[in-house]
Amino acid sequence: MLDGRERARLRRLADELMVGVTAGRAVLLGNKPWLRAYARDKEDDVQDGLAALFARRAAILRKFGEHPSFRQVDNALRRYVIGVTIFVLQRKYQKHRVNWEELREDLVTDEKEPLDRGLARLSRVMDLERAIRSCSVLDQTLFRLVYVDQRDPPAISAELGVSEGAYYARKSRLLQRLRANLDDRGEE
Repeated sequence: MLDGRERARLRRLADELMVGVTAGRAVLLGNKPWLRAYARDKEDDVQDGLAALFARRAAILRKFGEHPSFRQVDNALRRYVIGVTIFVLQRKYQKHRVNWEELREDLVTDEKEPLDRGLARLSRVMDLERAIRSCSVLDQTLFRLVYVDQRDPPAISAELGVSEGAYYARKSRLLQRLRANLDDRGEE
């Protein structure tokens, strides 16, 4: 069926898998709410989950049921798909996470609660996202290159078409704006 010759059966399989992928996403975000800050649209995540299942001639999907301890039970395929989806999306979200340690050092924040605590971190992420959205497109790009993509100064300078000195000046001004915006939020 996975060779693509039986399109109707393949479509039914994809529809069935979408339920598992959607459930896997919901389970992941329910168990780890701080990952919501890195999640994209549900449709994009479902597409990424399905792409992982069908990648390399459906290699992951073909592994279903191969383990010697496997027992066929109701909804076994769905549970397998949920597990794969959780793994795939968690790795994807972590690729796009902010380098909190460097950002904390750059902003010189003195927090009573560590950023890696679930709800405290989620609140801080939401404050940071608001602060970043209030910045110019250039500042948002700079933030992404430094703290999300974690590129080095020479690469960022080349990407922005500025000298390293100009890069450091822009980064300094960006941090001042973020610090001021975050301080304003703390007083609310």
